[in-house]
Amino acid sequence: MAASTGEPIDLAGLEAFLGKLEHGGDDIAHLASLVDLLSGRYDRFMDADLPHLLDLLAVEARYEDTIIGPALTQNARWDRTSIGRLSGWLRPGQYVSRTGRRSHELPENLLLRWLVADLANAIVGIRRRSKGSRLHDILETIAVRADQARGHHLFGAISEPLRLEPVMLSSARLRRRPEYTKAADLAARRSMLSDGSEEARWHAVLMLLAVGWLEPVDIDDLFELYSLVMVLDVMSQELELGDPDEFGLVLPGRKQVAMFARSFGNLKVFFNQSPKTAIGIRGRYGAVINGHAGVTGSERRPDILVVLERPDGRRDMLIIEMKKSRDGTYLSDSIYKVFGYLHDFAACWPTATSGPKALLLIPEGVQQIGPAPEIVIATADDRRAIARAIGAALLS
Repeated sequence: MAASTGEPIDLAGLEAFLGKLEHGGDDIAHLASLVDLLSGRYDRFMDADLPHLLDLLAVEARYEDTIIGPALTQNARWDRTSIGRLSGWLRPGQYVSRTGRRSHELPENLLLRWLVADLANAIVGIRRRSKGSRLHDILETIAVRADQARGHHLFGAISEPLRLEPVMLSSARLRRRPEYTKAADLAARRSMLSDGSEEARWHAVLMLLAVGWLEPVDIDDLFELYSLVMVLDVMSQELELGDPDEFGLVLPGRKQVAMFARSFGNLKVFFNQSPKTAIGIRGRYGAVINGHAGVTGSERRPDILVVLERPDGRRDMLIIEMKKSRDGTYLSDSIYKVFGYLHDFAACWPTATSGPKALLLIPEGVQQIGPAPEIVIATADDRRAIARAIGAALLS
């Protein structure tokens, strides 16, 4: 994608938007952590620098007094031995000896242990959220190297710190080996993202904005994102609902991406989720699949679901599907697909309704000329048509 350009963002509007992300704070932290892992060169450190450090871990000799005997196998400390025997805390035949041992429990090594554990735990969380999807190659590299480091005979014996302490950072940066300095910089970044403070949250948000966290990967995603934003904006402006009371990010396991809490009920917008996941209503498709061997599949997922939950317990729903095509045959097939949705999810409309049940958005070239049928087709930039369809389906 080319570099994004746009008008300067109004800071008050930006703060208002980010403030509504408070309910999705975990989503922000997760997304920021993922972007950081993919762009922070952690894989290079784990693949090139960490193996060298594991073979050359900083070490120091530590000495302690131990009691030996009755055989005198080491050099005795006669001063401590004499005092011990005179005071009675040493039995005859026992000696005090000064014993030295090599220790890797140094602050700089504790920093390495914390960094490796933090990266490994972050990827475990990503695996859990991705629900079986293959991880990015960078994440796989980090995970493999972290497992190898934990199995190292010296590194694995170092205790794992609960948190990153300032003395760890200063000790690592004072080491002459540049790998320790790199580890300190990476650990400081990870700590900033994971400490749960308000400063960490804003750091995550600003980092996401800096890398263009809302940019799509291709033109089809752009049209879907444009349509989603258009629907939300029409609900705020043309339908006079005002700003959403809650925003959420598009992640596995998510709930609604926006919610308008009003006196007539809670109006929720779901993106790329089945009614089973969004509101707990199963479609007919799953029953057909489960009734046959040799056929697999999962619940169908319309692009957008707009659900109104009324105070009396009633629920109304509008399906919104987006198709970025001007081809007549493809659009005709898309209409049949929407008819399939209406049949599949018929349980979502337990009572007869006079308004539309579905809205099909296309780039251009269509205009409604008759009464609203159960499926309405509109262009994605026709704000009045979108407002009419949503209003007739849910707010009339």
